[in-house]
Amino acid sequence: ATLSTAQVMIGTGEIVPAGPLTLEQQIKLYEASLFFIAPTNEQSKQMSVLINHVRFSDPSNTCGPLAIAILQKAGILSESTLEAHDFFLINPDLGKDQITIKTAFPKELYTNTRYKVKINQFDWRANPLLPGDFVYIYSGTEGNFEHMLVVNRVDSQGRVYSVTNYNTEQGFIIDEVMLYDPSDPTLGMFAQWTAKPRAKLGSTGFAGFEVWRLIQ
Repeated sequence: ATLSTAQVMIGTGEIVPAGPLTLEQQIKLYEASLFFIAPTNEQSKQMSVLINHVRFSDPSNTCGPLAIAILQKAGILSESTLEAHDFFLINPDLGKDQITIKTAFPKELYTNTRYKVKINQFDWRANPLLPGDFVYIYSGTEGNFEHMLVVNRVDSQGRVYSVTNYNTEQGFIIDEVMLYDPSDPTLGMFAQWTAKPRAKLGSTGFAGFEVWRLIQ
């Protein structure tokens, strides 16, 4: 039988089973995330409209709905209990948004941990992110945007990846990125987002991050 892309990547160590999700769930999560890749600004605009069901949706602020849509397409979150757009510009510190978050990630099924450490100073070896983790990144006074994403895979080197929206010289796109490399803190989006405060393409993570993780 012909192997799927995910099965080939398991064989090469580009996908390593980790965390609470079953291997089948991790394969579905990775494959679901690929559906949302939109590598140009125009394509990402179209994808943002598809995700949010809003005619003039913009890829610059579709991070929350994108993460939820990936989890829903993978069958990890139900599409009947919430809309992806419910996570548009959501803020975990606001009471009304906390209700929405608890609906998506009930405490009976998910742990919720907030880390008040800059993402470029966190010990990722001791506390790695895992496939299926929903992550909220706090800007802090040194940053200029807050961000949400879901981890779609981890490789044999402990490097962590996500399909997410981010700014480029050509505008916002949606693509898979490496978030961090535990053996080299200068690599990955987390390093880029904290490299220069108020950087032209955006900076965040100076006030830490929060993780919702399925209980094993």
